[in-house]
This record gives sequence, structure tokens and C-alpha cells, in this order.
Amino acid sequence: MLVGQEIFCDYSSIQEAVNALEALPAGEPETLVILQGVYEENVQIYRSDLTVVGLGHVEIRGSRYARQRDEAGEEIGTFGTPTLFLGGRRLLLSNLTVTNTAGAGEAVGQALAVYANCDEAVFRGCTFKGHQDTLFTGPLPLVDKRGFAFGGVPLRERHEQYRQLYQDCRIEGTVDFIFGGAAAYFERCEIRSLRRDTDSPSYVTAASTPEGQAYGYVFRDCFFTAEEGVREVYLGRPWRGYAKTELDGCRLGGHIHPLGWDNWGNPDNEQTVTYREYGVAADDLRRTSRTSWTQLPDAQAKGPAPAEVFAGTDFWRDTQHPGS
Repeated sequence: MLVGQEIFCDYSSIQEAVNALEALPAGEPETLVILQGVYEENVQIYRSDLTVVGLGHVEIRGSRYARQRDEAGEEIGTFGTPTLFLGGRRLLLSNLTVTNTAGAGEAVGQALAVYANCDEAVFRGCTFKGHQDTLFTGPLPLVDKRGFAFGGVPLRERHEQYRQLYQDCRIEGTVDFIFGGAAAYFERCEIRSLRRDTDSPSYVTAASTPEGQAYGYVFRDCFFTAEEGVREVYLGRPWRGYAKTELDGCRLGGHIHPLGWDNWGNPDNEQTVTYREYGVAADDLRRTSRTSWTQLPDAQAKGPAPAEVFAGTDFWRDTQHPGS
């Protein structure tokens, strides 16, 4: 199926094409090709066994934000904001830019570019742009920190596991701009911190890894960069107490705070989180500046490979897309 503005295209909007695909029988692999262009729309995809390919510069742009009011006058909240929602399994997305243009969190609150509530999903050569909470990797915790249910985009399916691979992607934002509970592997990605409207610190990750899950976020050979003037950026803080985030062979810019990690104002988190950095040399200043609860294995130690993080499935090995 083809989306674009040419007369030979099947649809001119992505959501129209998605609706048509979701009307087809489930279980059969399908492919959606999108021609170059900027698509001003919020897209929700529930279908599994789907490949989405952008040709040229394909950008999906939305502008919803958490403090925005719905028809009843209520704030739509964080999880009502995504430019792109993905709810299925066995997905491949390549060469897409997904943007939330709402602006800085200080003004509008959280504003998701991508809500990846999906399992066995691969993202290749994609760019995700936003400010606060750019990329959410499901699942949601059972309740929010006040004990209430989360709102937002309706969830039609809950997966037993949420496993996601991001290769050669670029993800940017300010606060908690990669967050959630998935077992997610980021390989050769640029992780870029943007300037905030205040002098407050920034945070790259906010994992909510479920208790007992073997892996949370793994960054392998990634590049942590920042806009000019950005300082005091922490690699992560725990959205929930058993957060897991590991770095292996990554290159860190000078914007990263010497402490590396933050406990989100709760010292008890220090006893349960797993924040680990591999490949740190014996004379590296990180060994004396990092928090006492940062794990720094011997310099020769290696981080987990995809086969370990994704044990029991080989979706990440596939060189062809699900719709081939």
C-alpha cells in the first residue's frame, strides 16, 4: 500500500492507509510505503505484522501536549499526546521522522512523539523529535504514582513482553525523553539533549523496568550529544524503583553530569535500580565521580548482546521486513 500526494498513490494520509490495512485479515504480513513529504497528522496503528517504510524525507508531525484540554475541559495527559502510536507485534519501521512540535515541557507539559506499546519491533534509521517525554517504550506501570489508572490512547492489546530494537536512530529531547518499561536495545543511535527553558537539570532516560524483568534499556555504541550550552544532563533516573539502564561502548559528551545518575529524590531507589556502564578504563574519572550505586564492571567486561536481551525470539536477527 502506498501513501503520498501523487495521483497513483492509494491514499494521501497515513491514517487512512492504516485504517484500510487494519480492515484486512490479521496475521498476514503487510507493507506500507510512504513517499517523501511532511504529514501533519496523529497516527494510531494497532495492526501487527506490519512494515512501514519511508522513501526520502518522510516526517509525521503532531502537536498534542499533556495540558491540552479535551471537549470536556479535562487535560488530555501524557499518554493522549503521541504523534505516532504503535500497539501491535512484529513491526519494522524504517527511515521515518516522527515529531511532536508542541514545544518545551515547561510550557506545555509532556508531549510524546512515539508511544511504542509494541513487542518484537525494530526501528531502523528513524528520528524521533520532541522535548519532554519524546519516546515512550511500553508497558505502562499498573497505576500512576497517585495510584490512579493511566488514560490516553486506548490499549486494545497487552503483550506478555515488550521487546524493541532501535538501530541507527536519532532521538532528541530534554527531560525523560526515553522512558518506559520495555526491554529495549539501542545500537549506534545518537541520543541528543536539547536546551531547557530553565536552568534545571535534564535527564535522558526514565526507565520503569518491571520488577523481575532481566533487562531494561541497553545502549550499545551510542553517541550522547547535546546542543551548545547544555549542561548537567543525567543519563537516567528511575520512573519506577527497579529501573535498569546499561551503557556499553558509548561515547558521552561533556554535558553529562559527573554523577551520571539521579535517584529521583528517593534514596530507597538506590538499593533497587541497576545503572551500569561498561568499558570504563581503570583511570577514567567516572570511576571516582559516579554515584556509589553506579555499577562499573572491569574495563574488559562486555555488556549484554541482543541475543541475551531478546532471548526466546529472533525477530532482531531478521534482515528482511515482515511484509517481504
